Amino acid sequence: MRNLIKTLLMLARLLVAAQVILGLLIWFGKISVTQIHIALGSLFVLDLWLLAVIALFALSARGLSLFSLLLGGVIMWLGVAQRTMLLGSAHWAVQVVHLLLGVSAMGLIEPLTKSLLAHYANRDATTAR
Repeated sequence: MRNLIKTLLMLARLLVAAQVILGLLIWFGKISVTQIHIALGSLFVLDLWLLAVIALFALSARGLSLFSLLLGGVIMWLGVAQRTMLLGSAHWAVQVVHLLLGVSAMGLIEPLTKSLLAHYANRDATTAR
């Protein structure tokens, strides 16, 4: 299980880096990579949800897991709906909120995986005795 968690963490880090780069390219209108950005964003949210579900069943503290599930849904919804929000000169505000939510989700993945890895390390140490 620890290898799966480490793999999901590394995938999330890679996806968030790609998402920020693609998002900035879209934002500044350099190239049109919106569909790739949406696909990678969906994978990132799926990654977040997988880690949150694993943590939901493995850890006794469930608040962070539940919040991660909720935040993933909000990010996905905002990513799709932002094309119709605050059109015109104020649209940058929606983009900034979307960016901040995505980066904060990565900020949730780190402690979530740290807790999961500690849980499985303790469990393995206990069963090895």
